[in-house]
Amino acid sequence: MPTLPAPRSASAGPSIPREYVRYLQARLLEAEASLAAMNEKYDRTKARFDRCYARRGITPDADIVSYINAKTMNPELKFWYSKVEHFQREVAAYGAVLTGLEAARRMLGEDRARVPVESARIGSSRRGFNRAG
Repeated sequence: MPTLPAPRSASAGPSIPREYVRYLQARLLEAEASLAAMNEKYDRTKARFDRCYARRGITPDADIVSYINAKTMNPELKFWYSKVEHFQREVAAYGAVLTGLEAARRMLGEDRARVPVESARIGSSRRGFNRAG
């Protein structure tokens, strides 16, 4: 019968390799740089699209319906916008992971005495804040 590893004590902080955190930080920086580049490419493409259709008299101010139809039919705008969305999701994902790791490190890694929730509520200055009256 295989033996199970002993459970970790609650006081032992999480063991997150520093190399992993550095990797995530590097990926976050790469994603931010890529997002900025894709956003710039999308902006340039949209400006070119706007100039082209403005020459035809189709602008958001003059004919919003035709402008939106033309914009949705433009494959280049769709392509660059999908790239922008991709890197937005990547930045959000890496940022969330790093934030979660930092929160876990703070919650599990520090052995400071914590104030119990109930004693923190006793002297609350927000008592009765939402009551009608």
